[in-house]
Amino acid sequence: MLAVNGTPWPVSLVASLSDCATIADLRWYTRNYVIEAAELKAGGIPEVAHATALAGLQVFIEPGAGVEDLDAFAAAVARVDAAAKIRTGGVTADAFPTPRQVLDFLRACRNARIRFKATAGLHHAIRGNYRLTYEPVPPTGLMFGFLNVAIAAALLWFGRSDDVVLEVLDERSMAAFEFTDSGLAWRDERLTKRELDEVRASFFAGFGSCSFREPMAEIGLEAVPHA
Repeated sequence: MLAVNGTPWPVSLVASLSDCATIADLRWYTRNYVIEAAELKAGGIPEVAHATALAGLQVFIEPGAGVEDLDAFAAAVARVDAAAKIRTGGVTADAFPTPRQVLDFLRACRNARIRFKATAGLHHAIRGNYRLTYEPVPPTGLMFGFLNVAIAAALLWFGRSDDVVLEVLDERSMAAFEFTDSGLAWRDERLTKRELDEVRASFFAGFGSCSFREPMAEIGLEAVPHA
């Protein structure tokens, strides 16, 4: 991978926390790319400290199966000036967390005042049953929508109750949402544009999806032909 017109490629790495020292060394041994971000998985809370080697990068740390105390995890992430990551799906139904598990993660991040991103399984705008793969006869499962996660995070940030956040995480009707130039409404809840800007800057960093066209199409920005 060569630099274009002398401009190095920006790169984000997906790696293990045990690779932090290697990633730090790589930053200084190439002219063709520049490492700007890293996504790392923590097998245990003590591993989070390895991320100190990546000062200056955007670092997102995902709690692995061995991490049971999300508040302690989020506090450790805050100490290394990183952000958190939650995996919200996969190619099998059992890879998807429950709304309560998502809420617990979001609340831990809010308590620690750290940003987070959500990845995997967020191809669609609204929660529902969708295909999990692109096989001719794919398995299906109940998936979160990226709007569910984003708006749940915003409502939690501004002090809404657990019941409200759980309800929006499980919302399955696009008609329940209204978007205007001044903000958005979900059922009886309102968020202003200024509040949404604050959430974007301070809490919800964004989401990742294996598909680009499906998320764009579902909010009306790109047409996707039906197979």
